Amino acid sequence: MAINEEIQAVLSNPGTSDWLKCSLEKAIHRDCVDAANDAELLHDLLIRWCDEALNADSALLQADHGRRIRS
Repeated sequence: MAINEEIQAVLSNPGTSDWLKCSLEKAIHRDCVDAANDAELLHDLLIRWCDEALNADSALLQADHGRRIRS
């Protein structure tokens, strides 16, 4: 599938979030290199944010589990 068809498939998919549709629609009207660089930075930040959130949740669960065992 050509990239333009793939983009249209994502945009027309009812399961695609409004946020992603909006971001993609804006991105395709920008300079492609600038948009790709910004998307890469966003990806890196979101991965780190998610990792930190999941690690924090895991630490809370482990702490809670430890309290239950000692009780």
